[in-house]
Amino acid sequence: MRGFALVTFALLGCSSPPPASTDDGGKKDASIVDSSYTAPDTYKAPCSQPPDQRPDGGTCILQVSGSVNDLADAGLSDLVVTVCGAICYGTRTDNGGGFVIPIGQFLPTENYAMHADGRPDHAVDYFRFTHAEPENVSIAMRLPALPPSSVLLPPDGASGSSITQGDLTLVIPSGTTFNLDIEDFGTGDVGRTFRVASVALADAPAYATAANVDAIYAIAPSSAKSSNKMGVTLVNSASLAANAAVELLVLGDDYFSTPPNVGILSVVAAAHVSADGLTIQTDVGEGVSELTWLAVRLKGK
Repeated sequence: MRGFALVTFALLGCSSPPPASTDDGGKKDASIVDSSYTAPDTYKAPCSQPPDQRPDGGTCILQVSGSVNDLADAGLSDLVVTVCGAICYGTRTDNGGGFVIPIGQFLPTENYAMHADGRPDHAVDYFRFTHAEPENVSIAMRLPALPPSSVLLPPDGASGSSITQGDLTLVIPSGTTFNLDIEDFGTGDVGRTFRVASVALADAPAYATAANVDAIYAIAPSSAKSSNKMGVTLVNSASLAANAAVELLVLGDDYFSTPPNVGILSVVAAAHVSADGLTIQTDVGEGVSELTWLAVRLKGK
């Protein structure tokens, strides 16, 4: 959830969160959300904002409810789940993975997304809302487990290197620094552990189907951003033809872009299948600069 952390959960939301501070060498300030909210003394009916205070095209959203499960459909308990845009609302999943987030406000839902934070053992994922959602939104999310790993992102400013986990190798240029998401900053090796889950298309989030991808991977540390583009080598698990041109796509997680790119796969790099058909490699000068979900798609598909 790049740019801010949910420090407090409020029934009717909290003030709009600012971008994270980076005045400490790229590391984020953990005290960036006002935690002074107190419930009003007088009851306020849901979606009762005067018309002149409602966002253009806004929809009354009473609540967002649903479940967060693993790929075997077992509920994941005690995970942070949020509905975020200009305002953030959130809670934690119960023992069965269920959740209910009261909202009771008019929202421009096309600029909002559901965020399920599976750290440290499961992926982080997003569900992008559309325009004019129903008053009671129901969402079921499934998070893949991240395999154990002893591979760490290299220290900031280190010499050039490569790291491999599962099907994915990152080629990291000399001098690269990493800006970790606030949930990982300060957690030591746990927050810098490189973990990769190959997710079958049948189990992939809906945005993978919408983007017509050929393979997709969930990566940790989620939202870690590198100062230099990192080259990518992938096992050609999709059996794409030798020498074929390929696009690499990364899942957006920025609520402050215009418009917000949260929950959208976008092309970030060009690549080709190797001559022997075994791997996919980014072209010279191409690469990725953020770790979220990484997808592969045959160019022109």
